[in-house]
Amino acid sequence: MRFVVINGPNLNIMEFSEPNSPIQLDYNGMVDVIYQCCLQLDIETEYYQSNHEGDLIDEIQSVKGRADGIIINPGAYAHTSVAMLDALRLAGVPAVEVVLQDLSESEPFRKQDLIALGCQGRFIGEGIQGYVHAAAYLAGFLRMDGQPGAHLTS
Repeated sequence: MRFVVINGPNLNIMEFSEPNSPIQLDYNGMVDVIYQCCLQLDIETEYYQSNHEGDLIDEIQSVKGRADGIIINPGAYAHTSVAMLDALRLAGVPAVEVVLQDLSESEPFRKQDLIALGCQGRFIGEGIQGYVHAAAYLAGFLRMDGQPGAHLTS
């Protein structure tokens, strides 16, 4: 099984921490952790990050035929991008969203998540482990149905 992990704006400059570890990771360190955890689940992953909405949409559109699904952390575009929502709905493969932080204490405008409407699942507030849980969930989703994209909304 193969997934494309798509990350949106500012994730390339953030620092991340692993559960039960004081070590801070940069973006590449975070990708390494996700990659290793997914390998243990027999899931191949490739990664894409951009600060540009159109580039993210192009990547979403390019996934069908090269991967079975999408794991997406759209960053702030989660709250604003109808275009990314449309791309996910038309992608032809299922998607799961990852939100690194718990949104309950965020600004009110961050509580609306348009991207979630185009995803089959959502993992919130789990940090890096949210990606691993999303991969396991998406793999289970595909194995139960056997048809990538069969549950997409339109």
